Amino acid sequence: MRNIYIGMATAAVALAGLVSCDDIKEQDRFIPVEREHSAKVVLLEEFTGARCVNCPNGAAEVHKILESDEFKDNVVAVSLYPSQLTSLTAPTTVDLRTDAASEYFSAYDGTTKGLPGAMFDRTPYNGSVIQLDVASWGTFVNQAIKDVPPLDITLSGDYDAASRKLDVTYKISFVDLVAEEVCMQLWLIENGIVSFQYSTTGLIPDYENNHVLRAAINGTWGESLGVGHTPNQIAEGSSSITLKSDWKAENVQVVGFVYRASDRRVLQAHLLKSIID
Repeated sequence: MRNIYIGMATAAVALAGLVSCDDIKEQDRFIPVEREHSAKVVLLEEFTGARCVNCPNGAAEVHKILESDEFKDNVVAVSLYPSQLTSLTAPTTVDLRTDAASEYFSAYDGTTKGLPGAMFDRTPYNGSVIQLDVASWGTFVNQAIKDVPPLDITLSGDYDAASRKLDVTYKISFVDLVAEEVCMQLWLIENGIVSFQYSTTGLIPDYENNHVLRAAINGTWGESLGVGHTPNQIAEGSSSITLKSDWKAENVQVVGFVYRASDRRVLQAHLLKSIID
C-alpha cells in the first residue's frame, strides 16, 4: 500500500502567487530554495554459499568494508544465498537459500560467474554487474558512494511479539526530479545465524552468517512508485510479514531501497537497524 503526494512546498508556491511582484524587490525575486542531499548509502549485495570455500573470504571483505571508518555509515550489506550451483550452495546444517536470492542470481547471470560475487547498487563496472574480485570490492564501493542520491528514505517498524507480525512503513522524499519509473524494495535480513561453512582451511562448525536475506517483504522486485517524481514530492507505503519461528526478532533488520525500473540501478538505500523498540 502506498500514497504519493506533494509536500507543503506546493502550497507555499501557490501562496506566493497571491503576492504582487511589485511588492517584492527585484533582487529578492526567484530565489531558489534548495534541499541538501543526504549522504549516499550504497547497497552491497553479496552472493554466497555454504559449500563455497572462498565465500568466507568474501564475507570477511564485506565485514571489513562495514567496519571501516570510511564506509561504515554509507553501506548496507545483504548476503544472498541462491539455490543454483548446488556444489557450492547446498545447505549444511541450516538452509539459508531463498527463492528471491535465486531469482536475483539468475537475473544477473550469476551461474556463469560463480561465487563469491557482489553487486554495488547493481551498477555495471568493467562490463559486469556481479564482481568476483574480492580484493576490488572496496574500490567499487568507493566509486558508488560518490553518486548523489535524488531522494531520501526513512523506515519504521511495528513488531508484535505475540503474533510475530512486523509492519514496516516507509517514506520517500524526492529531492531532485526523477522522471523515470522507480520501485521501492523492502527486505528482511537476519544476523547471527550459526551454521556449518566450508572454507579453504576446512569445515567451520560454528560459522556466523550475518545480514542474510530471509524474505522480500513486498515481493521479489518490490512495488512500482510510478513515474514523474518532482522535488518535494513524498511517497509513503507499508507492508507486513510474519516472522518464522526460527528467526530471532532481536537479530532482524529491514533494508529498504529505491531503484530504477529500467535497469534496476539502486538510487538510495536505508537500513532499519532494529525492529524492537
